[in-house]
Amino acid sequence: MPESWSLLDPFAWLEAAVSGVLVAAHALLAAVGLDPAGGPAWTAAVIVLVVVVRTSLLPLVVRGLRSAHRAAAVAPQLRALQARYSRPRPTRDPAELARMRSDQVAVFREAGVSPLAPLVPALLQVPVMIALARVLDGAARGHAVGLLSPALALQAGAATVLGAPLSGSLLGGGAGALLGGVLVVVVAAATWATTHLQLTRGTDPAALEGPVGQAQRATVWLLPLVMAATSAAVPLGLLVYWATSAVWSLGQQLAVLRWLPTPGSPAAAALAGRLAARGRPVEHAAGRSPAR
Repeated sequence: MPESWSLLDPFAWLEAAVSGVLVAAHALLAAVGLDPAGGPAWTAAVIVLVVVVRTSLLPLVVRGLRSAHRAAAVAPQLRALQARYSRPRPTRDPAELARMRSDQVAVFREAGVSPLAPLVPALLQVPVMIALARVLDGAARGHAVGLLSPALALQAGAATVLGAPLSGSLLGGGAGALLGGVLVVVVAAATWATTHLQLTRGTDPAALEGPVGQAQRATVWLLPLVMAATSAAVPLGLLVYWATSAVWSLGQQLAVLRWLPTPGSPAAAALAGRLAARGRPVEHAAGRSPAR
């Protein structure tokens, strides 16, 4: 362990975990024939890290999906509440707004809906990415980080892909600009496709009416732009993580739309049609709330 490693630093634990996965994956990749000093081996190690993290988050993803399905099932009740309390905003008094929010919370609680559950897998990846950025920064300076020894840190810091170091960035110019540009396009395109599919295939059309629906449509374009703008300044190694994770999210979205669609969505109707053609029950696909 490096001297700076501290039990009191929460990121030290994450750095140890992230660097441990990278070191183990790198050793395995070197054992199967990849050049241990080459960029492809370290890039593939980052991809393995994504697979490990995203696979470990699958139980939370399923939990979030179930919560989202229950939320979709009670959406008509929520719209009825909004209609009951609908009136010009200037005429609303605080007590009325409090009653409406209280009624909405009661509906969610009765249905077993956790509004934050679908966001948990994404939020849990944030500290992992921060730890990866710190590991890459340490490697670029040749410093031991977590379980990355000084020798491996020097090796990782010197590794290049298409002539670009993994610690470089798109804004750094040179070969990093070309590789970074490709990865940014992958991040933006995969993010757009994922959000577009969720909106057009995985959402009840009734939920897209009104201001909320307009905001959701805007995110289809806004989110990829934000991701692309943010990606330009991060290290290429972290950008490899983002691009791989974005492609994983797209594949995961396609799987969800096919086998676990939101009740009332076009994807659920398509699933109901496939099940009906096979003579199988279509209750869940038709829109019933899944069992808790």
